[in-house]
Amino acid sequence: MRTVKMLWAVCASVGITLAFAFPSALAVDTGEWYSSLKIPSFAIDDRYQTFAWAIVYIADVAALSSLFFKGVKGPGLYLPIAAGGLNLFWCCAFFRFESVAAGAVVAGIILIWTALSAVFNFKKDKFAFSVFCLKIVWSAYVFAVAVAVFCYSL
Repeated sequence: MRTVKMLWAVCASVGITLAFAFPSALAVDTGEWYSSLKIPSFAIDDRYQTFAWAIVYIADVAALSSLFFKGVKGPGLYLPIAAGGLNLFWCCAFFRFESVAAGAVVAGIILIWTALSAVFNFKKDKFAFSVFCLKIVWSAYVFAVAVAVFCYSL
C-alpha cells in the first residue's frame, strides 16, 4: 500500500507541475521585445535558462510528492500548488504582455509566496521545507533580475 501511495503522490505531483510548466513555457517569447531588453550581467545566460527551470520543476515534483505522501493538507499543500499558477502569471505578464514592471511585481509576490510555502511546511515536512528554502534562493534571484531589468528600462 505504501508503494501505491507514493506512486499516486508522484503522479499527482507530475501532473500538477506539468499543468503549470507547459503553459508557462508556451508563454515565454524571447523574440524581438525580449532581445531589446538590457539584461543584468549577473543573470544566467539564456542557453542555461531551460536547464535551470527544469531543475526548479523537478524540485517542485519532489516537494509536492513528499507533501502528498505525508498527507499534508491546507496551506502547506495549497500554497506551493498556487505558486505554479503565479509562475504562469509571471510568464504571461513579463513575456506576453511585455511588462517589466508587472514581471518585477509578480516575481516579488512569488518570492513571498515561496517563503510562506516554506513556513507552512516547517513542522509538517522537513524535506519539502528544504526544497522551498532552495526555491526561495531561486525566487530571490528571479526577483533581482526582474527588478534590474525594470530599473534598466526606466
